[in-house]
Amino acid sequence: MNYRKHYINFRYQVLCSIGLLLLTGVLLGGCAVAPQPSIDAYMEPIAERFNAQINPETGAATVVKEGVAISIKPIDEVELFGLTEDPRMNPYLIVERNGAVEPIYTVFEMIAHNRDNNRVVVEDMAILIDANGAQYANLSNAYFDSLYDNVNVARSDPWHAGYPYGAATYHSYYGYYQSYVDAEALEWGKFVIEDSLFESGKLFSGAKRSGFLIFDRLDRDATEIRIVVPEIRVVHPNGKEDKLKFKIDFRQVLP
Repeated sequence: MNYRKHYINFRYQVLCSIGLLLLTGVLLGGCAVAPQPSIDAYMEPIAERFNAQINPETGAATVVKEGVAISIKPIDEVELFGLTEDPRMNPYLIVERNGAVEPIYTVFEMIAHNRDNNRVVVEDMAILIDANGAQYANLSNAYFDSLYDNVNVARSDPWHAGYPYGAATYHSYYGYYQSYVDAEALEWGKFVIEDSLFESGKLFSGAKRSGFLIFDRLDRDATEIRIVVPEIRVVHPNGKEDKLKFKIDFRQVLP
């Protein structure tokens, strides 16, 4: 994801210089504590299931079938925090006045690699199933479009403004910068989401596609989960198609 982070940072520097000056003034005049991201709970792949190959350095699990490799990597709170230089612009996190950082979603990065097929079609709808049998679809572009389109940034009271992610639950946190809910932060947060989501598409031989699978945040009692990867179709030169199903299991580790 380094290229994504560099691209986001470049766009941020161009579009948000004025916002940074305002933010600096607010921080100097207030008493809020600087954000302190830390890893409270994390995901790790479960070895020896579905022939998954585990990368111990990154925590990614890779499954290969018929020339198609699918890698799923959990994205932790610190990695999410690093997506933007200004936490005010980060759509994945809540920053409290005491500096605590809370993830809003459970996020995985998915990489699809067509190693040697003529053409592969990858969809974008994944399913997360927890140990209790409850299942959740990943949050789509359409979901976030609707979420952001219904935000009211005109209200002057930042402690009661309706920011995305459910104002009734999270609105009290958005006084961190006293200007968290503004048009600039909203626009940038939407861009970060759009730029990072995994999108469906065609992969020709050797091509890769990557992006985030975003789910509602898991409960702490959800110990083991299964990611059912979006549908993969291998398209042969004669027009026939083979559908591939990928599943990868993870364990939520708590302190």
